[in-house]
Amino acid sequence: MTSNSNLRSVILTGDRTTGPLHLGHYVGSLRNRVALQHDHRQYLLLADNQALTDNAHDPEKVRRNVMEVTLDYLAVGVDPAISTICVQSALPALAELTLLYLNFVTVARLERNPTIKDEIQVRGFGRDIPAGFLCYPVSQAADITAFKATLVPVGEDQAPLIEQTNEIVRRLNRQSGKAVLQRPARLFRSCSRTWCSLDDHGSSRRAG
Repeated sequence: MTSNSNLRSVILTGDRTTGPLHLGHYVGSLRNRVALQHDHRQYLLLADNQALTDNAHDPEKVRRNVMEVTLDYLAVGVDPAISTICVQSALPALAELTLLYLNFVTVARLERNPTIKDEIQVRGFGRDIPAGFLCYPVSQAADITAFKATLVPVGEDQAPLIEQTNEIVRRLNRQSGKAVLQRPARLFRSCSRTWCSLDDHGSSRRAG
């Protein structure tokens, strides 16, 4: 890898493998990934472990859609020569890191996460919440930090997940006494159609 590529921002994005992607995915994220891959080091994660958190009753669906989502990526123009496509379950270090991070997060904090609260309501879990589903922000934090992502494309509804990742980063860095983990910023498209990043203090800057 050249020194120039090492200086580029690292993007982590991806999808839970619960079904084929559709036009809404293309408009909302896929076309942006195709554009971003030329100026960033981009990793696309097929989050099959996270898909199991509310699909454990149908693991075959999750397994089958790993290939379906991959084909969708290729069909819209994601280039595997410049974007790295990864299967979450094929990287056991991600699960190991998740287990470590769970020791630095309380159940009460997870239950306060607005994104999780909304998703629980949508799925009608009530108090019968699968533990894996409640903890998936921690899994996401493991994914982001393992890839040393500096930018994570998310909408406003997903912003609390990035905030929780940065809480974990700060805790682990304090614990170790040095900055061992990279704090990611949210990536979003501004009104001027340029890409900007937003850190967890609300400060914005041009990305790229």
